[in-house]
Amino acid sequence: MSIIIDMSNIDYENMTFSYSAFSDSGEYEICFNEENKIFDQIFLPTFYSILFAAGILGNGLVMLVMLTNKQKMQSTDVFIFHLALADMLLVLTLPFWATQATVSWIFGEALCKIVASLFKVNFYAGTFLLACISFDRYLSIVYAVQIYRKHRTNRVHWNCFAVWSLCIILCIPDALYYSVSFESRVNMSLCEPLFPEKQSRTLKVMMTLLFQIGVFLLPLIGMLFCYSHIIITLLKSQGFKKQKAMRLIIAVVVAFFLCWTPYNIVAFIDMLTLLDVVKYDCIVTRNIDFALSVTSCICYLHCCLNPILYAFIGAKFKSNLFDLIGKTRLCPQFVAKQVKRRQTSSRSFTWSSSGDTTVSGIY
Repeated sequence: MSIIIDMSNIDYENMTFSYSAFSDSGEYEICFNEENKIFDQIFLPTFYSILFAAGILGNGLVMLVMLTNKQKMQSTDVFIFHLALADMLLVLTLPFWATQATVSWIFGEALCKIVASLFKVNFYAGTFLLACISFDRYLSIVYAVQIYRKHRTNRVHWNCFAVWSLCIILCIPDALYYSVSFESRVNMSLCEPLFPEKQSRTLKVMMTLLFQIGVFLLPLIGMLFCYSHIIITLLKSQGFKKQKAMRLIIAVVVAFFLCWTPYNIVAFIDMLTLLDVVKYDCIVTRNIDFALSVTSCICYLHCCLNPILYAFIGAKFKSNLFDLIGKTRLCPQFVAKQVKRRQTSSRSFTWSSSGDTTVSGIY
């Protein structure tokens, strides 16, 4: 039997609660959530700060190196540049959420809508751009089909523009429903979605399904299809280059899967509580809130992994990076060693030649 608490005797300044749940008698049951509140205040700002610094450095370096070589950019280079831009804009939202976790939302109504929308836009863009890269590599390696002509990237830019436009359309609900509200239970102002009371459950379920099916499941299935066929194609030939490419392809798929799946599983369970498939009580609420906090951090981590998986392993990127460092006269001895190694190497890799039907490219 649920315990009914007299709300008039609660000290709101010294207690924090999660969402209320209805008791058997139809009255509100207050769910205490002090542990999750303390965890968010301590862990999230620290973790977001680390990701912010790493994301700015990694993605900023990728964009800088590519812009200094924009005359040589090819199709996958363009996709990677937009991916780095999406990750850069996403990590820029982290200080806002860290501040909210620490004190409250202090940035006003307009920034609440902008930051929430920007967060979703770039989450969507990152996923769709990864899918575009996968499809481009799939056609190039498996079918030897060159969608984009070398050194002519206008069509790629238009495709990226279409991706950004789709992402903006998908985030319209966030721009409409995100708002700043004062939660008396936690004594904080929060930037959160506020739906019309009669349509709240329906809208929450629809937005969850849109996120999970449109942004996670379908792109993931597409990437698994593309990379599985790429691996089969590579296994038909021999050679160090092909085996190295295969290992990185597997790493790309595994990284995406590991970073996104935990959050989507928890979000799906949360949706089941809205549909009364899973019993909704204080224990379930507290566990779901904690799991969402942890798994969302894993999702953000993917923004810092992208520069490593799609750029830093590429020999062409490293070559351009060393050239850029050499121009700034930083670490001259290290740069000289790398230049000598490149000159004596018998192998040459590129990181993004879409017209190459072997395994050269970002791999």
